[in-house]
Amino acid sequence: MSGSRRPALLAPVLWLSDRVRTSTRLAVLCVVLLVPGLGATYAYSTSVGGQVEFTGKEINGTEVVRPALAAMVAIAAGRTPDLTPLRTAVGDHPELDLGAELGAVPDGGGVPAATALAALVTETGNRSNLMLDPDLDSFYVMDILVVQLPKALRAAAAAAAPDTGARNATADLVAAKAVHAGTLAAAAAAIRTGQATAVGQTADPALAGSLAPLNATADAVDALAVALTAALQAPAPGDAGPVAEAAGATLAPATDALRRLLQVRYDRLVRGRTLNLTVTAAGLVIAIWLAAAVWWRTRHDVRLTVAGVTATADGDLSPRELPSGRDELGDIGRALDKARHRLAEQEEELRRGRRVREEQLHASFEQQREGQRQLHERAQSAVDESVGAITRELQEVVAQVDEVRDAARTIEDRVTAADRATASVVDRAGQAERVVAALGESLRQVAGTTQIIAGIAAQTRLLALNATIEADRAGEAGRGFTVVANEVKDLASSTAESTEQISATITSLERHAAEMADTIEAMVAGVGGVGEATGVLHTVALDQHAVVERLNGRVNETMERIHQMSTLAEKLERRHAERIGATGPVRISVDGGRDVVTGELLDLSQGGLRCHAAAGAPVRAGDTVSVELTLDDEPLRLHAQVVHCLGIDAQTEIGLQFLMPSERATDRIKRYVTAMS
Repeated sequence: MSGSRRPALLAPVLWLSDRVRTSTRLAVLCVVLLVPGLGATYAYSTSVGGQVEFTGKEINGTEVVRPALAAMVAIAAGRTPDLTPLRTAVGDHPELDLGAELGAVPDGGGVPAATALAALVTETGNRSNLMLDPDLDSFYVMDILVVQLPKALRAAAAAAAPDTGARNATADLVAAKAVHAGTLAAAAAAIRTGQATAVGQTADPALAGSLAPLNATADAVDALAVALTAALQAPAPGDAGPVAEAAGATLAPATDALRRLLQVRYDRLVRGRTLNLTVTAAGLVIAIWLAAAVWWRTRHDVRLTVAGVTATADGDLSPRELPSGRDELGDIGRALDKARHRLAEQEEELRRGRRVREEQLHASFEQQREGQRQLHERAQSAVDESVGAITRELQEVVAQVDEVRDAARTIEDRVTAADRATASVVDRAGQAERVVAALGESLRQVAGTTQIIAGIAAQTRLLALNATIEADRAGEAGRGFTVVANEVKDLASSTAESTEQISATITSLERHAAEMADTIEAMVAGVGGVGEATGVLHTVALDQHAVVERLNGRVNETMERIHQMSTLAEKLERRHAERIGATGPVRISVDGGRDVVTGELLDLSQGGLRCHAAAGAPVRAGDTVSVELTLDDEPLRLHAQVVHCLGIDAQTEIGLQFLMPSERATDRIKRYVTAMS
């Protein structure tokens, strides 16, 4: 969005003002505005000071003119003038630089002294600015005292003491008298005109009375002029006494009037300058005071405005001082305060809405938790019933397994005993086979001698006895052997009765011995088969025992798992800490604060929280983040680890687990959870 176009003429000033603060701009503006005022004040003070100095020099000039005119009056009266007052006056005012003119005045008096004094008065008028007097009243009084009266007094003095040393004395005296008469007449007319003009142009009511003696002086001067004119042919000098007397009488009031007029003007200028400077200084002080007040107020109000706007932007809506004046900053302060109140009201409404939502969420959470509890109870009841039934059945299986284990153990014991008996039978059968072999050998030897037959008979009885015993031991398998034993016993008996039947008996005995050997061999083979079968049966019994033990272990494991399954519902519902539904803003700082994710709180516990954030949030499971939330209108900042991050519709559900929260943070969360529970 483009900004408003800046005036090209103001571009440099705007460029500079954009780089300084408002208070600095105002200070610079005040300084810039004060400079012309100070310059004008200086110019005025200089101008008025020049006028004051101008008038002051005029007053100083009157102080020199008065003793000079007094000396001229004395000369006109024919006296020797006292120049001491004149020298004192000239010495008191060295700025007029009249030393040379005063030195030209001779001490003896006379026309030369009057001429020198007239020149001194004229120079005094020039150097003291009297000749340049700007006011009509004082100008004409000055003209009377500085120009006309010295001219009249010099002419009167010259007329009273004519120069008689000239070559043509009569003609020169006549001419001189005529000149003096004309000078006196002109001076008298100028005195009257000047007096009338001065009185007519002044507002001083006392000036007319002060200048009234000038009329007598003008009359005396005019009378002397008339007298000189009437006596042009007479060489006698004129009488300057009346002129000197009239001039002496008017000198003091006239010079006092001129000094008074100059002093009035001087006082007026000084008073005006003082008043102007006072007003200017007061105005300057007031301006500086007002500028300082405006600068301070502007700076103060701008600072308050910036602080208020910054605080409002940061979410701090607490009451604070704002500009309250009737200027634009005051309007901004009132608007900002109004905006703060509205934002506070909106925040309060949002807080109330959030509290209502939290209460609703809490109620919904309670209903959900109650439903979960009922579901847990029903699931636990169903699991307990199922586990009870399965346990009972498995217990029956365990009992049957125990019976099988006992039977297998009995079989194993019996098979072991049978195996031992079979081994014993096999050993005895081997012995019988050896005996039968020995019997055959004996039968072959019986034919040798009768003793041998008797021995054989004895041995046969013994063999018969042993065979009988073995036959009894062999049971059914030894029945055939019993027959042989009986026959051997009968043979032994027959051998004892008759040795004649030895040969036949031996033959028959050999045959039967061979048969017995075959029978014993078959018996040994059968008993060996029984041993092999017994060994196989023993192996089967061991395998069955191992299978029963494995079955027993599996049954125990199954029962343990069933026992664990009885607490499955509890495990599925168990959490480390109670979690409540909650709402509020959440700020998650990822990767050291370079990425900030904002979200909405869903639920909260002492161990973690769950929140919703915008889809595509730069958060991954396992990340370590900083989370900031608000509890009871106070911020709380914690470190956490992302447990899960699930995309749901257009949002991302984030689960966080707190990492070693401080005791204070844990207490705050616990109090909040307890209060909301």
